[in-house]
Amino acid sequence: MTFSLLTEPWIPLISVDGERREASLSEALLEPERWLGIDSIIPVEVFGLYRLMVAISHRAIGPESEPRTDLVDHWPRAKLAAYLERWSDHFDLLHPTTPFLQVSALAEANLTPSPWTRLAMERSSGAARMIWDHSMDATPSPLTLSAAARLLVAHLQFTPGGLVKALRTSAVRGPACGVLLTLPIGATLQETLAFSIVPQSGEKFAADLPSWERPPLSLEELRNPQELVLKGPAHRYTLLSRSILLQPSGGQLTHLLYAEGVIATDANTPTADPMAAVVQGKKGPMPLLLSEQKALWRDFQSLVGSKGSTPAGTLSHASGIREEQGNERPIEILAGGLLPDQAKIVLWRLEERRLSPNLLREPRLKDAVDKALELAENAGVGLGKALYALFTEWLQRSGDGKPDPQKVRSLGESIQASAFFWSSLEPEFWSFVHDLSQKGDIERTLDQWRDTLRAVISAAQQQATSSLGLDARALKAASHTSHQFGKVVAGIKA
Repeated sequence: MTFSLLTEPWIPLISVDGERREASLSEALLEPERWLGIDSIIPVEVFGLYRLMVAISHRAIGPESEPRTDLVDHWPRAKLAAYLERWSDHFDLLHPTTPFLQVSALAEANLTPSPWTRLAMERSSGAARMIWDHSMDATPSPLTLSAAARLLVAHLQFTPGGLVKALRTSAVRGPACGVLLTLPIGATLQETLAFSIVPQSGEKFAADLPSWERPPLSLEELRNPQELVLKGPAHRYTLLSRSILLQPSGGQLTHLLYAEGVIATDANTPTADPMAAVVQGKKGPMPLLLSEQKALWRDFQSLVGSKGSTPAGTLSHASGIREEQGNERPIEILAGGLLPDQAKIVLWRLEERRLSPNLLREPRLKDAVDKALELAENAGVGLGKALYALFTEWLQRSGDGKPDPQKVRSLGESIQASAFFWSSLEPEFWSFVHDLSQKGDIERTLDQWRDTLRAVISAAQQQATSSLGLDARALKAASHTSHQFGKVVAGIKA
């Protein structure tokens, strides 16, 4: 039985004429000018498939120390075709000895098969129950092999760490798990791939082998793993963070073998993932991580490389290509990923934005963005204190004395005035960034941003006070704390 990912349709794509369909790897990589990009709203699937195609293209095309501007207009189709032909056996999902991104040695490990839902992060499996999903481990519904291939790619990149208890006790998270990824999107798949094949020296290229160019893993290597150093994007984007072996029947999948994978580290090189920005953490430089509390706009400094941060290599590379072309058109970016809490999934996120290249190059514009974000963060802190005072005053008037701080926080969480503040600012911030890059009148644009902050603070105050009600208790609490909200508004100065 065979299922070649080079010829079987399995990657969801949109063509330049609007057709939506699944395509094979050969169709996608040999004719990337035909496609707009991946047609999926599942963040881990989108990033996982793009990272796979970048890894293949990178290995087929070879190293280059300069921006890959030539790839935008001249795609080396012959090199891609030769590479795919050379490694064709390794792109067979069901190959007996070299199955795609799998470990054939698991067949000899005497493992109990797991349902395929173990790969799907939105589905229930074992103790990971989702209230909207009623899958049963004992009787999983059959899955097509094309869908299984997509799950496999995404799972290896984004799986959280935790107990597995198959060949050893636990396994580490996938290399993209928890990281806020940034992917520049071009007008076609070809341009997108060109943006993301970042420059690499010949020496680093020689060591940066993807999983299919490495020797097959043995059970001994999995039971007693040696820590690996990630050698580059191709190694990272195809890392076997779990050992998996599909067990299909009749062209469909219900079960698979599942175990711990390799252990890899960046060896103190936080800039290693080209899709991740680098920020200054408490212990030094680190990749920018997803946050449950913060949307992309609040980390905008990391996109443009201010306040000690470094933009994602892919974004800097895309900006360099546009600069060489003399093209000032905004760069469309996808940003997001998956946030875990130990072995559990907290959220996944996928945002689509447009970024003017001059924001990456002009220090005065970066300074203006820094100022806008500083104003917003300071206003948010001040608003939080004012809201805490309001809720404390309201609870205190119940006659039970000074309220427990936890009760105050719980009341705040139920009213969600702070969340209202940040969510209301988000579309306004992107309008501010657009105006800043287009109009160039920095002081006037910042003044408009200050006006926006004042208006949103007042709206958040109104939302909080109205949520407490219109009785005497609520009105007195609002009256006694209104001056604190006034201080926050007055504090928004040039």
